[in-house]
Amino acid sequence: MDVHELADRVRRSSYGAAGADAVERQVTAIAARLAEYAEDFGYSPGSLGEEQAEVLAEVYLAERDVPVVEAEHIRDMYEAHEPGSVPHNDDIAVLAVDGDHWDDYAVMSSADAQHKGMVAVYHAGLLAERLNGAELTDELAEEIAWEVTSEVSPR
Repeated sequence: MDVHELADRVRRSSYGAAGADAVERQVTAIAARLAEYAEDFGYSPGSLGEEQAEVLAEVYLAERDVPVVEAEHIRDMYEAHEPGSVPHNDDIAVLAVDGDHWDDYAVMSSADAQHKGMVAVYHAGLLAERLNGAELTDELAEEIAWEVTSEVSPR
């Protein structure tokens, strides 16, 4: 097994369904990190034994620092606008992250995110479409948070 195959396995065990581009981006990022670990351990990134793969996966999962979208982020976005009045301009609430560090998500206006150089990964308009006039339940907030994490996480 090579680090790319291991990365695919780690990604499938760590995240839910996501688009093909997101999956490929995540697998590539995971493989790059696993290759670094392999070199640190003196393993061949192109030819890993099963025990070596298990060690690398365990270290990766223990040390990864990718933030997870929380249900409270989705709730904050939901509460940022009056029901039925989601703007489609710089005032729209977005879930944003620093695209260089990917260390934490924050809910803010689109204009603030752009001003700070952050990447908007989800916005209140998508949430409103998803809800289609319904209330946001705790269960649905958790489900949406997991979906967004699975789709946008860099690795």
